[in-house]
Amino acid sequence: MLESPFEMTDIENDEKIISVNLLNLAHMLSESVDLMEDGVYHHGQRVAYIAFRIFEELYPGQDAFNLVLASFLHDIGIDSDEKKKETRKFIVDQHILIKHTNDGERLLGKVDLLKGIRPVVKHHHTSYEDIQKIDDEIVPIEAQIINLADRVDVLIDSRHYILPQTKDIINKVKNYSGSMFHPEIVDCFIKLGEKEAFWLDIDNQYVHYRIWQQKFGRKSIAYENDIRQFANLCGDIVDRKSPFTTTHSKRVAFIAKKLGKALNMTEKDIFLLEIAGELHDIGKLSIPSSILHKEGNLTDEESRIIRQHTYYTYYLIDRLNTMNNVRNWAAFHHEKLDGSGYPFRLKANQLDQGSRILAVADIAAALLEDRPYRSGLSKDQTMYILWDQVKNNKIDGDVVRTLESSFEHIIPSN
Repeated sequence: MLESPFEMTDIENDEKIISVNLLNLAHMLSESVDLMEDGVYHHGQRVAYIAFRIFEELYPGQDAFNLVLASFLHDIGIDSDEKKKETRKFIVDQHILIKHTNDGERLLGKVDLLKGIRPVVKHHHTSYEDIQKIDDEIVPIEAQIINLADRVDVLIDSRHYILPQTKDIINKVKNYSGSMFHPEIVDCFIKLGEKEAFWLDIDNQYVHYRIWQQKFGRKSIAYENDIRQFANLCGDIVDRKSPFTTTHSKRVAFIAKKLGKALNMTEKDIFLLEIAGELHDIGKLSIPSSILHKEGNLTDEESRIIRQHTYYTYYLIDRLNTMNNVRNWAAFHHEKLDGSGYPFRLKANQLDQGSRILAVADIAAALLEDRPYRSGLSKDQTMYILWDQVKNNKIDGDVVRTLESSFEHIIPSN
């Protein structure tokens, strides 16, 4: 039997200001990365399901948590919608594969709880025939399982019924047994592929949810420092999509945290503000790079596409179940007191202090940063625009006054 190098232990941590299920965090990030492919496509979740079923057959009764976690996060190294679409081909350019697997491994190093799956993500595109060429490290069997599961999913044409496709997919995989894929994993997949339910379950999110809750619902808990690291990772993944926003999420998080302290918010709410700042643009992964990088004015259609990102931010964070304030504060950062914001058209009585702080933090950070269409503005220019928005009942005057009175302390130096 193939041997797995991983053993999963329960997570322990004394910092318990707030806790979140780690698999829910991974699922949120997986879905956000999949937004880069023409909106919502559940590639990470589907790969996790296929890989899990193969693992169950190979290792009955053994813990598949690391496999599922790595399956959710295997594509986090992809940094553009163009490259995301390229990886949907069965045979992908090696330069794209090497870059996104190496970047994925590096990004996972930012989160202590995810360091154990780094080699899985790094090698999830390593072909079986190339393993013997690698002398200085082990290629985990989880990586080889994900390699097959990932390629199976790209062979599925979601525009058509799945069952008529299964024979061709199985034959394609068989043709690469011993070269791209481990023969024993291929044999296991073929056995699973005889069951219609296996194929129908691949796109059944209810089945996936039920399995993850039954198997891992109480197993993996992340606490304050873990959540901060994970949020930082999410911010990095969003910001690396554009050279003009390489520190935007961190800047917003820093400004929001400082404003929260200056406005005497509780320690817990200040922490949640920081997390909301890191996550506020996670829905922006749904925006094509051509729009994010555009130097001229956006068309009306492009502006409408931009407005979808906070909607996705809301529902991505909503998956976590325990962070409703973070969800609201992050997703409402483009709402306005007069109801003219987006995407929910909320008004002043629906926007609490955290939401108002995030709105100001985001505007201030954006104005001070270089963008494709202009250089970063000065303090005076920034404050003029902020006060003009206060005058027009768009943002909160108390928050803007607090920012102005301690500008040099609140705004991070470059």
